[in-house]
Amino acid sequence: MNSLLIGGAQNTGKSQAIYRIANTLLTKGFKIIAGSIPATFNDFMVVLKGKDNSGKEVTVIINSATDTEDIIKDFKKFFDANGIYDILISSVRDDDYYPRKKFFKIMKLNGQDDFVLEIPFAKITRIKKYRAKPLKWFADNMDTFINHTLKNNPFNIG
Repeated sequence: MNSLLIGGAQNTGKSQAIYRIANTLLTKGFKIIAGSIPATFNDFMVVLKGKDNSGKEVTVIINSATDTEDIIKDFKKFFDANGIYDILISSVRDDDYYPRKKFFKIMKLNGQDDFVLEIPFAKITRIKKYRAKPLKWFADNMDTFINHTLKNNPFNIG
């Protein structure tokens, strides 16, 4: 399984980026086979099935929240109940922050058996009235980077 993790501290936009990824995949013809994607942004778990760039059918599991050990355990139950996956896309907390280590342990990700790519997110710390423009710049550029990553090896779903 190939894993794309969006890592970072609380309130860096990880879950929102994952929400945009899921919706982008829907526009590319992927279908929901388990879980759901909310109509407006909220945390979610979903399994999508679609075709990769070579026309091969692939299954993608997407998870937006990893804030607590209980949330991670709920995701693991969902993960185990819904099949075998080609690609995992999930949020994960930044390095050495609870419950990051629990995520890797519970999900059995070690980076040796599977391909794991983590994209780090950071906070925009401008004064609130000047924050909207750099937040949009950050989100737009990260979306471009993530979409490029997903289009290419080893994911090939763009």
